[in-house]
Amino acid sequence: MMQPERSGVALRTRAIGIATAAMCALAGGAVWCLLSLYTRSDLPLFAFAVAAPVAWALRSHGYAGRATGALLAATCVLLASGYAWSLQAVARIASMLGVPMRAALRQMGPEMVLDVTRAGLDTWGVAISLAAAIAAAAWVLRPWPAERAAGTH
Repeated sequence: MMQPERSGVALRTRAIGIATAAMCALAGGAVWCLLSLYTRSDLPLFAFAVAAPVAWALRSHGYAGRATGALLAATCVLLASGYAWSLQAVARIASMLGVPMRAALRQMGPEMVLDVTRAGLDTWGVAISLAAAIAAAAWVLRPWPAERAAGTH
């Protein structure tokens, strides 16, 4: 049985891992949006670039080989995808209206952002994002090599 002090440390480490993965996802989604706007392309394969740091963050914070870590990884990648798509939708509307994104977001409201985001989705982009989420989950599910798990590396 773990000591109470030790389990508290593990709990904090895992909580920091979740926060780190979520921040990686949101930052990745923002970068994805900026690159998409700059290149005038959806860049659906960027979901894999977001999946890598998300999976790494979770693995390095104690989620390697755990189903909960895999679920968190997939969720974070899908969060990043949704965030990027929503930002792109707001940017499109802001461009059409000739106003800053902040003003467009305020005028649109969450319902319209979701509607415009949904209208802009294509099957290929959604499929690639789902594949990236599955890849991130699979990477997190992989256990650490024996020497890393034993702390002898």
